[in-house]
Amino acid sequence: MLRSRPTKQHAAPSNNGSLSTHSTRRSNGGNNYDDPRGRRKSAIPTTSLIGTLIVASILFLVLLFSGSLSTSDINSSSSSSTSVEVVDNNNNNAPKVDGIHIIHDNNNQQFRNSAVMQSNNNDNKSHSFKTTITSDTTGATSPTTGATLHIIFSTDCGTYQHWQSYLFFHRAYSIRQPGYITRIASGCTEKQLQDEKAWHEEHIAKVMSDRYRIHFTPHFSGVKDETTGEVKDDYKYFNKPFGTKHFLEHDELLGLVVESSGNNQMKQPNDIIILCDPDFALLRPITDDFSNPRETLVGPRRKTHFDEMSLHIVTHGHPYAQTYGLGTQWRKFNLDEIAGATSPAKEVDQKNGGLFYPAGPPYIGTASDMYKIAQAWAEFAPRVHKEYPHLLAEMYAYCIAAAHLQLPHTLIDSLMISSAGIGGEGWKFISDIPESETCSFASNPDHSIRPIPSLIHYCQRYVVDARYFWGKRKVPHGIFTCDHPLLEEPPMDLGQGVSHTEKDRMNAFMVCALTKFTNDAMMFFKDHHCEGGGNRERRELVPHVNLVRKKGG
Repeated sequence: MLRSRPTKQHAAPSNNGSLSTHSTRRSNGGNNYDDPRGRRKSAIPTTSLIGTLIVASILFLVLLFSGSLSTSDINSSSSSSTSVEVVDNNNNNAPKVDGIHIIHDNNNQQFRNSAVMQSNNNDNKSHSFKTTITSDTTGATSPTTGATLHIIFSTDCGTYQHWQSYLFFHRAYSIRQPGYITRIASGCTEKQLQDEKAWHEEHIAKVMSDRYRIHFTPHFSGVKDETTGEVKDDYKYFNKPFGTKHFLEHDELLGLVVESSGNNQMKQPNDIIILCDPDFALLRPITDDFSNPRETLVGPRRKTHFDEMSLHIVTHGHPYAQTYGLGTQWRKFNLDEIAGATSPAKEVDQKNGGLFYPAGPPYIGTASDMYKIAQAWAEFAPRVHKEYPHLLAEMYAYCIAAAHLQLPHTLIDSLMISSAGIGGEGWKFISDIPESETCSFASNPDHSIRPIPSLIHYCQRYVVDARYFWGKRKVPHGIFTCDHPLLEEPPMDLGQGVSHTEKDRMNAFMVCALTKFTNDAMMFFKDHHCEGGGNRERRELVPHVNLVRKKGG
């Protein structure tokens, strides 16, 4: 718990909209059909499959015991190799970090990540690589659809988002979030890259899960003059569109493969991408399935159309996202300059603009859709910022990119809560908790007992009784160390009584949850990395000298 004076919060208006329908596609003949994500399925009779498996098993055992098949053959066959073309600019001495090959261009401004590479022909720069798949695949897929999930979030390499990243991973670990979870770290120096990689391996991957990963990208936040190319400002949120694009192009599990035709092809276009922010604290798992009405809230004006949809899962052409109060301001930008004179975004009217496109993180889509969006998003974001050099420029750019690609989003209210009582969020679930249980349930949320939002977006300051407080910019950057004390936790009756409003109770939920989650993560760190268990004292926190709010922060 942090104690400080609260600051004024700005609530954004809510939006309402309609949704389109989509259904499973079946082929014209035979026993094959396409599932909703375009994956070809085969309706082979079960008896045939069983017979085939029995025969294959017998042959396998015969080969194994006769010595014709060794265990090394088995191991090598499980790792597939793919031929790719890689630009290395004749730089054979490019720095390498385990599993990451960093390739600098001639201007030393861009590097690309790939799996461990083995050169076949240095003359024509043709290489092959073995994809290093993490061994822990348990929980990598959606429990209802079977799709492989990739939860990603973008950060810089500073200490402020370092502690947020650890908290993000720990919350995912605590709630058993399925999927691969990747921190996209942009703009690291060589020393920062080495330090962050070693720290992640030691304190996250080895202890929590090897499905928890880190991906490094160049520095993207510089704002350049389009005429001179001179960097004249810094907008850190450029890291999100550019970092996402870089990840989808170069990640060892998802990245592009150059085919013999010269075209780029994603390795896993049907996988699901869930793009988050680092200041998310997960309350329950996020997936690609919104079929359960118990846990899915949709705005009143969207509800009828949502109920008419034949499917409520993420499929090609049908991304989902959290409802945000962005309205249709993006339609007022110079779309000719941003997206082109013939862009389909110009055809979106006021009604549909407000229904389908005021989307924010978590953004959820198939890998192929998210890559299309990331390409347009990275192209449009600097142009939007040029016209609107303010906070949320990159979010408006996302709206334009989605409209340009004709990818209307199904907007869900219950993916998050952020500012107490704001419309378009999952606060109904919090209001339904009995008052006497607000703090205790927030401290140990259990979705099986009561429906809860998917996550807390702790982008605001939360205060009750002008005493009990939590705000991310008051959190010291070194909380995940052995010497740092735990946080003093609020009383279990926080926000209760006739003197407290409904908004007080909502803020009490946030203070209790975030204080407990932070302490849980600190205890986990101390249990696994500190001799004697580290410092277990509990203290109030005071504003940190290095956490003065900066421009755009």
